[in-house]
Amino acid sequence: MVGLGAVHAVVRVETPDAPAAEPRRTLVVLQPTTFCNLDCSYCYLPERHRTVKMRPEVLRAVCSGILSSSLVGDSVVFLWHLGEPLAMPREFYEEAFETAARAAERHGRRVQHGFQTNATLLDGAWVDLIRRHRVGMGVSVDGPAFIHDRVRTTRRGGPTHAAVMRGVGLLQEAGIGFGAISVLTDFTLDHPEEFYDFFVDHGIREVGFNIDEIEGVNRTSSLGSADSTERYEEFLARLLERAEHHRGAVKIREVWTNTAALAYGGADPVNTTNQPFHIFNVDHLGNVSTFCPELVTARAADGAGFAMGNLVDRPLDEMPEHPTFRGVRDEIAAGVQKCRETCDYWAFCGGGSPSNKFFETGRFDVAETRTCRVHKKATVDVLLRHLQRRTGSALAP
Repeated sequence: MVGLGAVHAVVRVETPDAPAAEPRRTLVVLQPTTFCNLDCSYCYLPERHRTVKMRPEVLRAVCSGILSSSLVGDSVVFLWHLGEPLAMPREFYEEAFETAARAAERHGRRVQHGFQTNATLLDGAWVDLIRRHRVGMGVSVDGPAFIHDRVRTTRRGGPTHAAVMRGVGLLQEAGIGFGAISVLTDFTLDHPEEFYDFFVDHGIREVGFNIDEIEGVNRTSSLGSADSTERYEEFLARLLERAEHHRGAVKIREVWTNTAALAYGGADPVNTTNQPFHIFNVDHLGNVSTFCPELVTARAADGAGFAMGNLVDRPLDEMPEHPTFRGVRDEIAAGVQKCRETCDYWAFCGGGSPSNKFFETGRFDVAETRTCRVHKKATVDVLLRHLQRRTGSALAP
C-alpha cells in the first residue's frame, strides 16, 4: 500500500536474525501542483490556493535525475502529494508514468506510483487510470461526517465528507485497495467509538493517525492544552477496546508499527525521516531535498529554504556536497543523538521527526517535542498497558 503512511516517520528495527535484506526501496514524494481544492484548517502547505503545475521539462528532468542516481535504491516509489494530485489533468500522469517507466528501464530500476488524495475528484476515468497503472492509493478522511466536516472543508467553508465517500465508494466498487490517513483534533478525541466504528461500517480496513500539529503555515494546534496527552491516551485506549470488539477489523498503523519495535526490544531503529537518502522530496520546480517532506515548504528564521539542489540544473548525486544538505544533516544528527542519550522511547521512534522539531522550536538539534509527547510516547504507553492487561506481564519501554 502506498500512501502518506509511508512518509510518517517509518521506523524499522534491524536485528541479527532478520531475513536477507530486500532490495533497498526509496520513497520520492513529488509535488505535481501546489493547488488543493480543499481548505483544511490544519494544512501546512502555504500555496495551496495557487494553481501552479509541474512543467513537462521539469517532469522529464525529475524522472531522469532520480532514477539515474546512485543515491536511490533499486526499487523506487513515486508518491504524488504536497497538493491535491488529482487536481492535475489525467494526461499529466499518463505522460509521467511513461516517462518514469522509460527512465527506470534505462537505469535498471523498478518504479511504482502512489497518490495521496482527498478523493473528492475521483470519477470513473480516474479509477480506470489508477487500475491500469496499478497506482497505490492513500485517502485522507477524518472519520464520520460530524468530525470530518469541521476541519476538511471547501474553500467556501462547505462540507466535503459526502464527496470523499463517493470517491471511496468508487475505489471499493473497482476492487482498488487503499489506506486511510486521519488527522486527530481535540474534537476527535471526544468520540473514539464513533470514529472507530466509521471505518468498520464503511469497510475501510487500514488507517493511520496524524495529529493536528504545528507545522508549516499551521502555527497553532488544537492539541496544545495541558491535558492533550491524557485525552489522547484515553482515546487510543478506547480504540483498542473497539478493535478487540470488532476482532481487528481495522488495522491501526500506530499499533502495528510499535508492536514491531516491542517484538525486537533493544534493536537499533531506523527512522527514514531523520536519516538521509531514504526519502527524497521534489517540488513543482524541481527543487529537491531529503528527510521530511514537510520541509519542502519550510523557511528558516533568515528566510532561507531547505532545497538541497534542483534536478533541472544539477545531478542528484551532488546533494551530499550541497551546503544546505550538510548543515541540515549535521543539525538533525545532533538532535537524533540527544534523543538516543535522553529518551526511554528511543527504540520506538529512532530520534523523532525533524519537521516537528523545526516547526516547534526553529531547530533540528533538539530532542522531545509536543508532537512526540502527545502522539508517539502516549501511543507506546497505551499499547504497553493494553498488552500488559492482555498478557498479565509487566512491560516497559
